[in-house]
Amino acid sequence: MRWPRRLVMLSAVVAATVLTAAGPASAHAGGLVATDARSRVVTVTPTIPGLTVVAIEDGAKLRLTNGTGGPVSVAGRSQPVPSGGELTWADPGATPENKKIDSGRTTDWTVLLDANGTAVTVAGVLVGERQPNPLPWWALAIVAAVAVPAIARRLHRADLLLSAAGVVAMAASIAHVTGSTLAVESAPFAGTFLNAAGINLLAWPLILGGAWTALRGRPAGLLAVCAGAALTAVFVFPDVTSFHRAVLPFAGPAAMERVLVVLALGLGAGAAVAGAPVLRALAQRAAVAEEGV
Repeated sequence: MRWPRRLVMLSAVVAATVLTAAGPASAHAGGLVATDARSRVVTVTPTIPGLTVVAIEDGAKLRLTNGTGGPVSVAGRSQPVPSGGELTWADPGATPENKKIDSGRTTDWTVLLDANGTAVTVAGVLVGERQPNPLPWWALAIVAAVAVPAIARRLHRADLLLSAAGVVAMAASIAHVTGSTLAVESAPFAGTFLNAAGINLLAWPLILGGAWTALRGRPAGLLAVCAGAALTAVFVFPDVTSFHRAVLPFAGPAAMERVLVVLALGLGAGAAVAGAPVLRALAQRAAVAEEGV
């Protein structure tokens, strides 16, 4: 079987994988989303020894720790928190999700508790943050996506360029998923990471194994790289909200998260788009070489 036929068959398999497996991606690990505000607890009144309530994950959730001698009930929730227990929940009034708060403005919120017969008020505040300018980040992603095919057309070994672009996109994707997972305080790391990685668990090995095979001059390796890069770009695309939002669920600087999204999206898309003509050129060279044998 000649290389063109092999590539057609491999392309069909990869296309089927992309179409069936690359469904909608969860925006971030743990179900967290980018917002434009942070929430925090200001006071717990009256003070009850052993009772603490704090905001976690930039206010996406509240965490109540009951170190008192009796149960603590939260208004709107049916089950009380027993003595020695802990409750983590997303309160609709306290969470910044789906709330429009201008930069520098604040919105107060309260949660009512019953600590073994004593009424307790948890008071907090939502603080609006300044949104970034999304245009430079979109421009960088587009430039990266366009530059890869443009440069590839000028190179004899364009497969090496696409392999490098795919590996960088993979590394950015891994760092992005890891940072998003580390921002989650309400779930175990391992399970959260695997859930957040999603289809990347297929994309990353495709890119890494494909790059190694492509270095040995085999077109099938480049096909795997391009397929993995396409999956990476598709999966990270929902996270372009980081270009528009101020508060990102990421364990690191917001600018770093945006750079990682730019690299994973731009280089991943660029490698995927450039793959077809480069693969065609490689197949033609392989066919000529086989005919000459």
